[in-house]
Amino acid sequence: MTLGTIEASEMLIRELYIDLRGKVNSWASITNQTAQARMGYVGQHLVSVATGYKGGKSGARGKDLLLPNNEYAEIKTCYRVDQLGRCNKCGAQTASIEVVCSSCGSSDIHRNDDSKWLIGIRNDDELDIILDPKYYYLVLFDFVNITDSTDINASIWRVDSKNVGFAFCMIDYYFNIRAKSKSHAPFNMWPYQLKFYLMKPILIYKAIITADNKIKTIIFPGKQEPVLEPMAPLTDYTRSTNLTYDKLVNISKILKITSPATDKTALAIQIEKFVSTSKHDREILREQVAKELYYDHIKNIIPNLPQHLKSQVLKILKDLR
Repeated sequence: MTLGTIEASEMLIRELYIDLRGKVNSWASITNQTAQARMGYVGQHLVSVATGYKGGKSGARGKDLLLPNNEYAEIKTCYRVDQLGRCNKCGAQTASIEVVCSSCGSSDIHRNDDSKWLIGIRNDDELDIILDPKYYYLVLFDFVNITDSTDINASIWRVDSKNVGFAFCMIDYYFNIRAKSKSHAPFNMWPYQLKFYLMKPILIYKAIITADNKIKTIIFPGKQEPVLEPMAPLTDYTRSTNLTYDKLVNISKILKITSPATDKTALAIQIEKFVSTSKHDREILREQVAKELYYDHIKNIIPNLPQHLKSQVLKILKDLR
């Protein structure tokens, strides 16, 4: 097999995903143990095949993907397929392979899909190099339709680590979330949530694995153009406690909107209408939302960052449009 080919990507999915998942599920039906395998490492293999770049032989630590010019990338995998569910009728736990509840026979089953990408920063030394990877590749296995639980998406997004939405988010996490947590848990990055979209994720690979184990490759590097995930309208995020009315007011001032609405939802509608009618660059809007979401929380921290990271952050601020 040759890296950088559709044939290699489909063979990899068949041998390291379809075949493995089938065997794990068979044993799970006997032992009643979890149906999950170590899918994070399969995600690393898939990124190598899709991009054509080899890994650095790392597992949990090290350089996941070796890029040209001595650069490298990190790979994070989120696996939402074989999570444990629960019967809505009797409350019994149900495996992902069960169509009906084994306790009461009900088909009314709640399927969990709350897995997320984890980015750990354990100390100041790791914080200092958090933006050194050129890219973070985000791999996601999830159901096309969670209620159907048959066809599966395999997706890879590429995130530029110097993107304001990623860089500021990591600093905010380390000093304002992790520092206040007793567990010092890794950063939880939820697919399809606001913080994910603010990182400007670019979809570089997508395949659908059908219930009969056929693979349809939809996007592949070099074959189809990558797709920048569009951010949903601001009105979709008015329930976010982080995106306050005052932050929306600041965004409206940057856009030079006169007489901003006095209600949060109304102001979000007003900003969206202005951007669409004036043909304003939505990517500038995305950057401004990211800056407003994080900057007030980290501006007093930036001067005291480790020198290497501080220089990177100052350049990001300088380059903001």
